[in-house]
Amino acid sequence: MLPTSGAPKPEPGLKDNAGVHSIEVGAALLRVLADGVGPMKLTDLAGAAGMSSSRAHKYLASFLRCGLVRQTGPAGRYGLGPLAVELGFAALRNMDVVELAQETLDDLRDRLQTVTSLTIWANRGPTIIRRSVHEQSVSLVVQLGAVMTMLTSSNGRVFSAYLAKELTGPLIEAELADPQGLAARAGLRSLRDVEAMLDAVRSQGFAVASGTHHRGIVGASAPVFDYTGKIVAALTLVGMEGVLNVKPDGVPIQTLLKAAAHLSSHVGGHPADHSAAGRTPVVLRK
Repeated sequence: MLPTSGAPKPEPGLKDNAGVHSIEVGAALLRVLADGVGPMKLTDLAGAAGMSSSRAHKYLASFLRCGLVRQTGPAGRYGLGPLAVELGFAALRNMDVVELAQETLDDLRDRLQTVTSLTIWANRGPTIIRRSVHEQSVSLVVQLGAVMTMLTSSNGRVFSAYLAKELTGPLIEAELADPQGLAARAGLRSLRDVEAMLDAVRSQGFAVASGTHHRGIVGASAPVFDYTGKIVAALTLVGMEGVLNVKPDGVPIQTLLKAAAHLSSHVGGHPADHSAAGRTPVVLRK
């Protein structure tokens, strides 16, 4: 589901007054530290959390003892401690983008009234692993387990733009080698053509492919990044040309980008994460 505003709702079956209120209050301090750019003074930290310095100090003393917070420098500024780091990495290790994605796919489908899918990198290349079908006949062309082309599918273009060239290069080379293939028909006949296309994908943060595999069908994909800045999946919209608006400032693309950013945040990534490998031009074998 895409992000919503307001405080988190209690889990089903839990009463609003269940739990320990002091923990919820103290968590505000941890949230400020997590959102900050470095260690903070007590007064600044307390103010950002909306509490008095004396009250904040009591919570921080407990957090220091259990390792959630640490103090650094002569001024005794506060930052996140070793236990907070361990908890963060433990949460990341147990988050699977494939399992997390279905709710996002369903939400995108319902909002945009179109077919959605999730693609991951598998042993044969970009592979559709999840989908959310719609009553449109377009659903028939989005098949689980389908391996997408690198240069003529929006899914493949996203992986070509952001994944390490050691993985993508041989597949791109094979597609360019066919003078009558889909890449050639899409106007991609040389390494220079590919580099220009991938630069555009990285610049706008998403890829579009239209009519190459199925006449009248258009796809738009956005990357999902993990906490290392590596692309781990591509979120894709699929629809009819002329019906699905794939202009950069259109509602579908903007909604797709927000959904990809939201999913990235759940696996520790950031929408602006562009790995060094992804920014490196593709080099084909001689």
